Amino acid sequence: MATKSKDKTKIATRKPWGRLSDDLKEKIICEIKSGMLSQRAAGRKYGLPSSTIGKWMEKHNLAILVHSKTSYELSAMDENQETKLLKKKIDELTKALADAQLRNVGLETMIEVAESELKINIRKKRGAKRS
Repeated sequence: MATKSKDKTKIATRKPWGRLSDDLKEKIICEIKSGMLSQRAAGRKYGLPSSTIGKWMEKHNLAILVHSKTSYELSAMDENQETKLLKKKIDELTKALADAQLRNVGLETMIEVAESELKINIRKKRGAKRS
């Protein structure tokens, strides 16, 4: 109990531009991933915007994808846990793909609008002559 109030006090008394330690960020993410708190509830508990916590979660998920230890984790799990982990990983990857596709569509739209309003060609023409 003492650690919870200590963490809460630390966050409440920090300067607005102060950064939180990676250990505390990790603790908040673990509470959310374990299902103890929702992202919004964690934001209320620790006095942080839920969008900030969401960005931490995205970075954490990307770090997990890059430094994946699933082969080690899978060998120590039974089939049910392995299935749950794989489904969770599929959901995370599906969400990451959807985000990337949405970003791509947004960038394409931005280029089209800029080309039509500024009346300049931004995209490189295929098959252009070499000099």
